[in-house]
Amino acid sequence: MAGYAARATAATGTAMPLRGKALAIEHDRQRFVLVTVDLLGVTAAMRERIGVTLSRTHHLEAEAWMLAASHTHCGPVVDDQLSVAYDLDAGQRSAIAAYTNRLEATITGLVGDALERLEPVGLAYGEGRATFGANRRAQFLPPGPVDPAVPVLRVARADGRPLAIVFGYACHNTTLQAAMTEFHGDYAGVAQRELELRYPGSQAMFLAGCGADVNPSPRGTLALVEQHGAALADAVGVALGRVRSIEGSSAAGFELADVPFATAPDRAGWLARQQSEDIYVRRHATLMLDRLNRDGTLELAHSEPIQVWRLGGLTLIALGGEVVTDYALRLKREHASAGLWVAAYCNDVSCYVPSGRVLQEGGYEGGGAMIYYGRPGPFDTSVEQRIVTTAGRLMRRLGVS
Repeated sequence: MAGYAARATAATGTAMPLRGKALAIEHDRQRFVLVTVDLLGVTAAMRERIGVTLSRTHHLEAEAWMLAASHTHCGPVVDDQLSVAYDLDAGQRSAIAAYTNRLEATITGLVGDALERLEPVGLAYGEGRATFGANRRAQFLPPGPVDPAVPVLRVARADGRPLAIVFGYACHNTTLQAAMTEFHGDYAGVAQRELELRYPGSQAMFLAGCGADVNPSPRGTLALVEQHGAALADAVGVALGRVRSIEGSSAAGFELADVPFATAPDRAGWLARQQSEDIYVRRHATLMLDRLNRDGTLELAHSEPIQVWRLGGLTLIALGGEVVTDYALRLKREHASAGLWVAAYCNDVSCYVPSGRVLQEGGYEGGGAMIYYGRPGPFDTSVEQRIVTTAGRLMRRLGVS
């Protein structure tokens, strides 16, 4: 199971089925395909392999489709994500690779099904509010921010009944902790289930926001999962009651931003870390030495995927990785007229993405988690500005102020 290095066993069952869903929209001669999955994350390699198939079979290029993970910590490991965190043997690695291949085939099939089932719809946007997310970086003062917004896209049939409900919230999908060994979608899965019960015939889809430094509060039990999921569904319901129709032209863009890492240790430094008492530090050092021996160097920068969709007056920015709250608040502040929705955990979840403030403070989100993701170290101080600048450039290219 993905998400907690402290888990000592494989999955023991399924408490809630995990789901993958696809939504295809044609608007103003532009196609948009959103795929959401109940997973901790997806990798750049997964997106690349799926993208080759979608380009060949459906002529969907990078900007036209989005792969978003709910970030549940009660889903399966995929690809080589967070390999430092798990003590996997060869058989387990083989099983993960086989599952990943099946999953990628399933996703391409979902997209094809969605594109074949187009029907006339109306688009509308609204926003609710949820308050169970709390910034978890309590050791740093002043306390970090939260983003209570619950953005909602309603895709409705001609009679007004929702066909799809896409919604977001900026909070880690981690009500359940390491003691949970059954598959479960956590609060985001409960909210989707609840919305589909409340609005029969609809498909509910979750887009995780920039909540890498935010946890559900309180958390730890199945009862709290139900409580938070119902609260989020309530917030979506409020938003659905005051949506406004989306009108105007549409466009899509995609770009990779190169974000450099800070200077990594030399070979002697990695050899010294192999002697650490911390097993994860030792595993990480061994991985870095293996890469040095194979390639002669370590990666110098991360390619951060940044995707922008403009649907009339609504603009959706999708960032890769575990992105802290500062990004959404800054982008919405600097582009206040854009009707902005900022999502994270999209297209590639390969590390934490700290803001300049969080990077300077340090801690887990500031750089400590890079060990588990197998990255050579923290980002350099340009990380926030590079990502915000790229997002702004994409928005201007698409006609968003």
